[in-house]
Amino acid sequence: MSDDDLVDVEVTHEEPDNLLDSYSSGTSEFPFQRQTVIANRLNAGNPDTELRSLSGVDEDQVKLLEHQVDAAHRALFEMDGKALLADEVGLGKTIEVGMVLKEMHYRETDDSVLILTPAQLAKQWQGELREKFGLEFVCNYDDEFQGFDSHNRIISSIDTAKSDRHRQSVLSRDWDVLVMDEAHYVKNEDTDRYDLINKLTYDYAFFLTATPIQNELTDLYNIISLLRPGLFGSRDTFHNYFVDNGQETLVNRDELQQRLNQVMIRNRRAETDVDFTDRRVDTRTFNPSASERDLYDAVTDYVREAYSEDRGQKLVLMMLQKEVVSSPKALEQTIRKQLDENNELTHRSELETILEKIEAIDTVTKQERLFDIVEEARDHVEMGRVIVFTQFRATQRQVLESLQEQGYTTHAFHGGHSSQEKEDIVKQFREEGGVLVSTDAMSEGRNLQFCNIMVNYDLPWNPMRVEQRIGRIHRIGQKREVFVFNMALEGTVEEYVLERLYHKIDLFQQTVGELSTILTRLEDSGKGFEDEIFERLVDADSEVNLENDFEQMAIDLEEQQDLSQKVEHFNSEVFESFDLGASDD
Repeated sequence: MSDDDLVDVEVTHEEPDNLLDSYSSGTSEFPFQRQTVIANRLNAGNPDTELRSLSGVDEDQVKLLEHQVDAAHRALFEMDGKALLADEVGLGKTIEVGMVLKEMHYRETDDSVLILTPAQLAKQWQGELREKFGLEFVCNYDDEFQGFDSHNRIISSIDTAKSDRHRQSVLSRDWDVLVMDEAHYVKNEDTDRYDLINKLTYDYAFFLTATPIQNELTDLYNIISLLRPGLFGSRDTFHNYFVDNGQETLVNRDELQQRLNQVMIRNRRAETDVDFTDRRVDTRTFNPSASERDLYDAVTDYVREAYSEDRGQKLVLMMLQKEVVSSPKALEQTIRKQLDENNELTHRSELETILEKIEAIDTVTKQERLFDIVEEARDHVEMGRVIVFTQFRATQRQVLESLQEQGYTTHAFHGGHSSQEKEDIVKQFREEGGVLVSTDAMSEGRNLQFCNIMVNYDLPWNPMRVEQRIGRIHRIGQKREVFVFNMALEGTVEEYVLERLYHKIDLFQQTVGELSTILTRLEDSGKGFEDEIFERLVDADSEVNLENDFEQMAIDLEEQQDLSQKVEHFNSEVFESFDLGASDD
């Protein structure tokens, strides 16, 4: 059958394989006969189509919702293990894939699994699959990662997988399962990302995205064609039949949705039982003391001068700029390490001067103001539970010591703890209350809905990490209002990031999915968010220029947000009446 016959074929849910076979254009990695064999593997030894592994899921770690269970079941047994999970943001697509992988592990059909994600989400995936489903994966950012040919269950950023160093080893394997998070990353067939997925060999595939269409309907065609080659015929046939000449409206919408129903699952918030509680954000900026201001200015001057001379120091200098607004202890630790390890430092005297300015600080403003928040929580919140996030272990130690001196019950959580120690710490926090001071190790895959107050003691420059922190308490299962307190020192880069960037896009009311869409658009334009913040800081030759530079960055960010919202609106129109599942009758 030719592509021209596409419009005459009757599409039914009962015979998806016949449709796939009819439209195959010869580009499919798997002939129809092999696809049938692959689908049958799911039922080997378990001829029923129940999700038998769910009884082993720890209900204390994850609450499985009806729409999630239904999506996992349909992806496995109605779509033969090749599906696009396109729920609206916040409905738990990762949970759906976790259920799928848990079931496949139960049925022994997952000997080799490759999960590809945006770089900023790789560790979160690893944490969630471990904590919620007991599934262990090595991440390409782990020290023990030895390459794509050395492990059977791997989570990796897609850009690492497509890199010259790893591409061949990724393509040389026959993967049982491929998971592609934020599948709109592969919407463009002219990119290396698309080419990698197109050439991968795999039996089952699960793609995730809340925005299957980002620019035009062809995005959807490209993504679907990686999952089910031939479902829509050729690209020209698809475009001519479903899109008008102006690409502004759809034609033959019912048939488009009928075909999509064979490969795509999309749930909407309005049609689920998910009820998210309100999130209240209180941003508190404080005037630093004279000695703190003197220290900040000295560090900023040093960073600018050192970076102008040797841009190879970027990561270290960026770290200093973040530490100076976190705590004197964090900054002191890094500077002493530099002085101890390098006797030939060009700017040794400047660093020694900075140490003297650190020693001149008697009172840490943020630390004093933190007491106000935790004291209020102790008086008004069950067991006085508060989570305080910081990026730095030295800051964590200093905050813990000050809280203990004030008589608070405290708990420390960081990446140096073993898995069991982390479990014990969370349990103690739940049972004893008090204040848990955590590094961003806590932001990966932890459910802390029993707490509803969180403090950003210092602010990451990556907005995704901020939302991941908040997501520990503001998530499905939270029954109370969530309160988020942001702390920043006035007149510092921290205040610029908070007031001029984060509030411009209403960061604290976003979700990880929405932020990922915005940041993806920025990355596609060649801009790294943290790098751009740093570059603007060090290149500004006056306070006025710095303000103007951040204002321009805020405008760019708003433009990306506007584009993302337009995309979301277009997606809603495309899938307005999308069939969420054929009924038995």
